[in-house]
Amino acid sequence: MNKNRLFQVIVSVLLVISLGCNAFLMYKVLSITSTNNQSGSKPTVQNVNYDVKTDLTKIIENVSNSTVGVAVYQRNQLAGSGSGVIYQVDSKTVYVITNYHVIEDAESIEVVFYNSKSVKATLVGGDKYGDIALLKMTVDFDVNAIKCGNSDLLERGETVLAIGSPLGIEYAGTVTQGIVSNTNRTISVDLNNDNQADWDMNVIQTDAAINPGNSGGAFVNAAGELVGITSSKYSSTEVEGTGFALPINDVVSMIEEIKQNGKVNRPTLGISGISLDSYSSYELYMYRIQTDTNKGIYVARVQNGSAASKAGIESGDIITKFDGKEIGTYKDFLTMLYDKKPGDKITLTVDRDGDVSDVKVTLGS
Repeated sequence: MNKNRLFQVIVSVLLVISLGCNAFLMYKVLSITSTNNQSGSKPTVQNVNYDVKTDLTKIIENVSNSTVGVAVYQRNQLAGSGSGVIYQVDSKTVYVITNYHVIEDAESIEVVFYNSKSVKATLVGGDKYGDIALLKMTVDFDVNAIKCGNSDLLERGETVLAIGSPLGIEYAGTVTQGIVSNTNRTISVDLNNDNQADWDMNVIQTDAAINPGNSGGAFVNAAGELVGITSSKYSSTEVEGTGFALPINDVVSMIEEIKQNGKVNRPTLGISGISLDSYSSYELYMYRIQTDTNKGIYVARVQNGSAASKAGIESGDIITKFDGKEIGTYKDFLTMLYDKKPGDKITLTVDRDGDVSDVKVTLGS
C-alpha cells in the first residue's frame, strides 16, 4: 500500500469516528429534552419584591406638607411668587416663614398650601437685612409645622434637599437634592439696587438646584429637619451648582423677634450717609463735598433727636473710624453698626473740616 492510499484510509477512519461522536451527543440531548417534556416540568418564574421607597422619599413625603407657595399681588394682579415654610401652628393660626424680598412690594399676599387651598395672609413683619419675613393666617384645615434642626451642626458634604416653587406656584413642591458645599460662607448683597454692595450676609452654600421661586423655601437635612431658608436672590444665573440658604439658627432668632415686636430691633445712628469710596473726585466736587480722603462715610443729614444728633455729629462730618476700625465702604459701616445692639456705646472718629476727633455715641433703636 503506497503512502497516498494509507493517508486516505486514516482520514476516512477519523471522519467516521467524528460523525459517530456527534450522533451520540445529539441522541443524549434529544433524550434529556424528551424526558423533561414527558415529566411536565416547566421553568420556574420567581416574583421579586423591590421597594423603591428610601429614607429620602419618606422625608420628602413628610416635609412637603409643611411647605407652601407664596403669591404676591399688586393692583389685584399676580406680581410674583415665592416659597415658604410652616413655622408654627397655634390652633387654626398658622405662621409661615419666607424671604423678605419675596413680599417686599406686596399689596396683598396669599399662601397656597399642599392641598392647593389658597388663604389670605397678613405680614407680621420682616427684616430687609436678614431677608426674612413672617406671615400669619387663619385656616380651616389641618396643617403641620416643620421640625427645625440646628444649622450649626451641618457639615460639608452632608445631603440636603431644597423644596419650593421654582418658576411659579404651579411647580409647588418641587424637590432638588445636593450637598452642603460650605457651612459658613459670606456673600455681599446689594439691597437698594444701586450696584453697590450694602451688606455682608452669612449663608450656607449648596450645589442643590435653587431657582427663582425657590426663595423662602425649605432647606432640609437628611433627618427631615429644617436647617435653612433658601434664598435664590443671591445666586447667579451665570453659575451652576452654587446656591445659598440662610442658616435656620439665624432665621429663628430674627423670626422670634419679629413675632414679638413686628421687626428685628437693630441699632440706629440716625444719619443719612454717602460712602466716599463710591464717588470720584469730580463727583465729590459736583456735590460740594470738600475732602481729600476717599474712605469713610460723609454725613449728608442728621435726624433730629437721634443718637448721632445727641452726640453732636453734624451734616458735613466725615466718619472715618468705628471703634478704632477704619471704615472703607458703607458696607463696612453697616456691618460694624449692626454687630452692635441698641443701647451699646461706641466711639466714632469724625473729620470736621480737617479737625479729627473721637465722639462717644449711645446707639438708638
